[in-house]
Amino acid sequence: MPGTAVKISATISSLVLLLLLARPAWSQTAPDAIPPDFTLVTAEPGTALYQRPSPYGTIDYVQVVHLTQGASVQLHHGPILDLGSSEGVYGGDNPLITNQPLSDAWADFSPAEPHAFCLTNGQFYSSHASSVRLSFPLKIDGRIVSDGFAIDQYPRHQLMLEIWPHGADIVPLSAAALQNSSAPHILGGLSEFAGGRRPNMITGRTFVGVGHPRLDGSYGTLYIFTSRLARKTEASAALRSFGVEKVMMLDGGASTQLICQGEFFVGPGRLVPQTIATLSAPPVAIPPACDEVLLTQAGLSDNVWC
Repeated sequence: MPGTAVKISATISSLVLLLLLARPAWSQTAPDAIPPDFTLVTAEPGTALYQRPSPYGTIDYVQVVHLTQGASVQLHHGPILDLGSSEGVYGGDNPLITNQPLSDAWADFSPAEPHAFCLTNGQFYSSHASSVRLSFPLKIDGRIVSDGFAIDQYPRHQLMLEIWPHGADIVPLSAAALQNSSAPHILGGLSEFAGGRRPNMITGRTFVGVGHPRLDGSYGTLYIFTSRLARKTEASAALRSFGVEKVMMLDGGASTQLICQGEFFVGPGRLVPQTIATLSAPPVAIPPACDEVLLTQAGLSDNVWC
């Protein structure tokens, strides 16, 4: 019957529209521009891990996390022993945080997260003692956990990674930038040009980057470079080969470690106080009312519509 055919067509169109609305950002991010020297290791919806051989006999890894596709990033830290209330450099807290093996951090994080993808080290910190203070700010779920203590270390190179549910950015760090940011999650770090006694040292490197600009000024994709042996210039160049526009350096050396889906790819290494967790996108959920679409098509009901 012509009228029935029109209803079925309209119902199917409604279902397609709802599926598009359920995850509108899938089409907002361009396909990954994978450099020819990198190959895919593993992937889940919205996330992927790539690798390439390094010139030092090790392997460089890059995680690609499409925030606009529903993938996400969480910031974690070890148990806090002392809040360090009002001892932070901006008037906030400067807590004493327990160092822990990355494997323990994975064991704490992954069981409650069915879409857990990878876990890597994050912040610079004060020493290699059993409990430490973070060098730069850390904000989680809208609360500034730590101001950090290293306000005088490379002051012209201090940056912060801002993370929203569907975007990220890397901007200069300051008291005003930290306290006025709308980002619920912030991680402090250094620019790729921050110097040291051996600026071209070949050592463990953990860098983050952002790419795929969005209309709101943020970036839709987060990238994480992890390697047991690399120069700073090599880490930033690897990220930029993926189309990254801004990069930030995190703790390196023996702190550099990477676990994905329960397996060590880099490490294990030294104990760390703070970690970066990446999660793949959950499945697209069809609104319950649209489950009736199949019944409508099968029974040609006049009463059930999305």
